[in-house]
Amino acid sequence: MKIIYYKSLFSFFIFLFAVNLCQATITILKQKKKKETNDTLVDRIAAFGPRIDGEIGITGHLSPPLGANDSFGCISVPNPNIKDWIALVERGQCSFLQKVKTMQNSGAIAVIVGDKHFNGWVTMYAPGDTSDVHIPSVFVAQHQYKALSQLFDNTTASVAVRLSGDDLLTWPLLDMLLVVVLSPAVMMLFIYLTWQLRQRQRRKNDIAPTNFVAKLPTYIFRREKIVDIEHTECAICLEDYIEGDQLRTLPCKHEFHAKCVDAWLTSHKKFCPICKFDICQKTESSKSNTTIPPSEHTPLLNA
Repeated sequence: MKIIYYKSLFSFFIFLFAVNLCQATITILKQKKKKETNDTLVDRIAAFGPRIDGEIGITGHLSPPLGANDSFGCISVPNPNIKDWIALVERGQCSFLQKVKTMQNSGAIAVIVGDKHFNGWVTMYAPGDTSDVHIPSVFVAQHQYKALSQLFDNTTASVAVRLSGDDLLTWPLLDMLLVVVLSPAVMMLFIYLTWQLRQRQRRKNDIAPTNFVAKLPTYIFRREKIVDIEHTECAICLEDYIEGDQLRTLPCKHEFHAKCVDAWLTSHKKFCPICKFDICQKTESSKSNTTIPPSEHTPLLNA
């Protein structure tokens, strides 16, 4: 059970990590000379640099680098006359880290890197020390990058956007820890209770009801009447029958100490300890469909 718990816990950590990396959005707020819009595009947050606040986010004006004729963002450009500039650059020509640092030095407050040729999100990683990266960056796939690029057919256009992180990042630490710890625990508790319920039902089906066993015939053992009896000992406790013992006879005609066979049938199995006959079978069904195993009381010839 512990192994399953730790596997579940590990899987849950992986899930949280994946969600934190993948979930973020770009909301197009307003374009110059156009009506307001709230179009939303999905992006992936870089593995380096500061995170994006899930509630507040980052609001600025989106624009590609101007003046350097470089859509890849690998060359520094003069600080554009744009308030809260968010740079839109194309993937390629240089590393993700170089793009972000270059745009940071050019005055951008955030960077959006897009793939012009391939669709699919990429997590932007950076080797080495990234402590000098002070602005966040995100990656968008081909469709999202083309949608953003088409906003700049007119180079005088001004596009207001908001970068938002996943709401999961804004959860209090205590709440996050409770979810991480309790979710696998609740799942394991559910599995354990289900297993216990099945085991209890199985045990209930394997034993005979007490009131049913009490109705089986009994008699007092008398030594002078054992002429036709081959077995004079109980097959359960292996003790000889003595004068005055109470014996119980099962439907299959096998006999045992009443206290021994009662305990066997009500707490262990509902089958005869010798021939495995199910004593709970209905009498009529037993007569018509079930052949009772032969015993010392079975006649050689049927009448």
